[in-house]
Amino acid sequence: MKIAPRHLVWVNLVLLGLIAYWGASTVSTAVAAKLTPPPQVRLVQPPPPMEHGPRRPVSYYAAIHQRDIFNSTKPEPDRPAEPPKPTELKLKLWGVAIHDGKPSYCIIEDLTTRKQELYRVNDKVAGNVTVKAVEWDRVILDRDGRDEVLELATPQGGPLPARPATSAAGGAGSTTASPRGTGSSTAAGAGQTQGGNPHIQQVSEHHYSIDRSEVDSALDNMSQLFTQIRAVPHFEGGQSTGFRLFAIRQNSLFDNIGLRNGDIIQNINGSPINDPARALALLQELRSAHQLNVQVLRNKETVNLQYNIGG
Repeated sequence: MKIAPRHLVWVNLVLLGLIAYWGASTVSTAVAAKLTPPPQVRLVQPPPPMEHGPRRPVSYYAAIHQRDIFNSTKPEPDRPAEPPKPTELKLKLWGVAIHDGKPSYCIIEDLTTRKQELYRVNDKVAGNVTVKAVEWDRVILDRDGRDEVLELATPQGGPLPARPATSAAGGAGSTTASPRGTGSSTAAGAGQTQGGNPHIQQVSEHHYSIDRSEVDSALDNMSQLFTQIRAVPHFEGGQSTGFRLFAIRQNSLFDNIGLRNGDIIQNINGSPINDPARALALLQELRSAHQLNVQVLRNKETVNLQYNIGG
């Protein structure tokens, strides 16, 4: 398409006008920049340096920490847990047995029914009361979600005092017992009272006669009885085979009936003693028993101890 000469003249005039306007604008901007005076700058004197106050302790700034403007809502501080209070239940703790890696247990008596039972952790004692933990000298009870403490019964005094000698017929002769070791004794001590106690008499080497009153007195004072001896389960091949005795107090009931440190009680009247509950049950059966046969392992030899309970 060809542009007519008449139109071409008009196009050239427009282009010339645009060029002239751009040139005039540029010149006017440059002239204005030269003619405009520079702005006035006023300098202000700097403020005097701040004076540093005296050095203050950290407690002076505690208010800033307490206000803590960046944390307007704070969680309530953890309250220290209150120690468990002694239980008001009519219960009495007679003894505990602590084992590493094995269930511990305790012996608790219900003072209302006068019945003693063996309890392990998580066993129910009465109603909603559960054994929560067994410790060295106390038991923690969980009573309706609240912890309570049952302290170990404190024995009063030492061993039971010997009763005065009676003038009954057939009484014992000498009141001095022969020395006792871990070995076997001789039959020469037959007919002697043991430890100066006229209610216990050695009939032969492994045969003893015990008055019923002596057994009843011992069972009525279990707290003192448990301080005269210590017993721990004895295991062979991973199985409990009895209870090993140690820390037998001299002239105590256990000492007077011929038991020795290191003896392992294996069975009583033919019943194996491999469970604490069974041992406790047999202890209670002594109130009505007339004869007791105890098999112990002493120095790797089996010894049968016989006891006649009467009077």
